[in-house]
Amino acid sequence: MASQEREKTIIRSIYEDARNRRLLSPAESINVITVGAIHSDNASVDYLGDRIDIYDEFFPSPVSSFGSGYRRSLKPDLTYPGGKLLYKKPLLRGETLCLEPTFFRSAPGNQVASPGRGYGSLDSTAFYSGTSNSAALISRSAGLCYDSLIEIFENQAPDQDYKSLASPLLKAMLVHGCKWNEAGSRLESILRTPDNSRQLKNYISRWLGYGVPEIEKVLDCTDQRATLLGFGQLNDGEAHVFNLPMPPSLNAKRELRRLTVTLAWLSPIAPSTQKYRISSLWFEVENDMLAASRTDAEWRSVRRGTVQHEIFQGERAVPLDDGDSLPIKVNCRKDAAKIENAVPYGLVVSLEVAEGVDIEIYNEIRTRIMPAVRVQQTL
Repeated sequence: MASQEREKTIIRSIYEDARNRRLLSPAESINVITVGAIHSDNASVDYLGDRIDIYDEFFPSPVSSFGSGYRRSLKPDLTYPGGKLLYKKPLLRGETLCLEPTFFRSAPGNQVASPGRGYGSLDSTAFYSGTSNSAALISRSAGLCYDSLIEIFENQAPDQDYKSLASPLLKAMLVHGCKWNEAGSRLESILRTPDNSRQLKNYISRWLGYGVPEIEKVLDCTDQRATLLGFGQLNDGEAHVFNLPMPPSLNAKRELRRLTVTLAWLSPIAPSTQKYRISSLWFEVENDMLAASRTDAEWRSVRRGTVQHEIFQGERAVPLDDGDSLPIKVNCRKDAAKIENAVPYGLVVSLEVAEGVDIEIYNEIRTRIMPAVRVQQTL
């Protein structure tokens, strides 16, 4: 109980300092993936001594930057384990508690390569924590996604020039598995007041972004989850419509289902204007019957940057016929200035039910998409 009260005090104090005095700020770039750190690692510590671990929960690290980004865009984009940072146990206890971080080469933290003490030593390691660790781990995940992406293009679209599409597709793949999970629920319970219920999702986004990614979600499918990639290039006033085939086995079934849609692009910039972002892309999906409830990030804030990631859930019994599809429309318009060249984008879509449910979503979608679903272009 004491540790929970300590966590509440620390979270609220960091939040108030960052909100009122703007002490911390995340990376401001609108095009890059900004990575925050989670106070978590796999290191084992048998003896803490005069050090304390300030969190018992899976929380954002106190050293991680606090959002949001330029023009209130959602930043950081995601968070990832960056190692635990321990603090010195305070000698004096009063109304104000001052915690001083400790820095050692020993656990906890992420174990990384380190210069050795001996000449030519190549096997030394040390433990560190921070957002640099999180960024390095995400970079490794980006490499895995890139290998998977190249394999997909070589096997399924060998004639497609994917060079201009690789970056936005990788952005979408990295963010696609993000969810707030228990960290979001815990932050909500700590930060909620009678006056901030409408802004609460925006507050949580400043800590977690879109959440902690499950990279496996875009690298592999399961019988109960199908993940699809889409891509294209759009100019001002244009749109593409992707049609996701609906699994007939979902017909009239009251099973919890989740639809996740992630859109990413790289926008040209106009540095002399306040709007800064030249191209604004966004998707619209007719999810009202299939999965009507939005979760996690607030729907307006996700459209202010260059990644739009939304999760929809539902369990209503929906009538479906074989051949029905769910349209997902990707739109483009100018923002700060005229769009000179078509903007490449990447789209990742997943439809899933709970593991163990006897609905083979993957096979049913796969057999219906193999005849090559064409992308419709609208002006």
